[in-house]
Amino acid sequence: MSHADSSGGRSAVARLSDLVARAGVGAGITVLVSVLPVVGLIAPAVGAGVASWTDESAVARGPRIGAATGALVALLSLPLTFFAVWVAAAVSPAATVGVLALTLFGAAYVVGSGALGGYLADRIAAERDASAAGVDREDRTTPVERLKHRYVEGEISDAAFERRLDRLLAADRERDRSESRSRSESTDSVARERER
Repeated sequence: MSHADSSGGRSAVARLSDLVARAGVGAGITVLVSVLPVVGLIAPAVGAGVASWTDESAVARGPRIGAATGALVALLSLPLTFFAVWVAAAVSPAATVGVLALTLFGAAYVVGSGALGGYLADRIAAERDASAAGVDREDRTTPVERLKHRYVEGEISDAAFERRLDRLLAADRERDRSESRSRSESTDSVARERER
């Protein structure tokens, strides 16, 4: 599997090792956050979100990284699970079934909340990128267009809109006059130069 594929020219082994490395980071953060009171309940989402946030892939892989983070955390908890099953087996078969059911529920919760954390990190990154593109787009709009937008959105009153619009139009007229004066002066100076 050393051949490159269409996703960035990276081999399947390289992509898989990157995914496992990010899942390892997420699992470490999950374990660290899980000791905090209350926040520990969302530790898989936090760990997966951080792991996904650091992903520099062009493709949004947040849910996949999050699910891998959750699965790794569930695998890391297997020794504790085996111990709990062993203790429950000593008590009764019903306790063993209960521990196994809780273990399956816990694993599903960790994997699911990890996938959710990865998805949310991707969404936040996408919105951040979109808002940055919106700021760039807003820089290209004229002051009059921005004023109209603010008026339509209800940010300014009718009187403020008219006052600011008059000021902007007056400034535009003054700028146009000064530009036409400077053009006519430069044309006159060129004509004088030709006459010499």
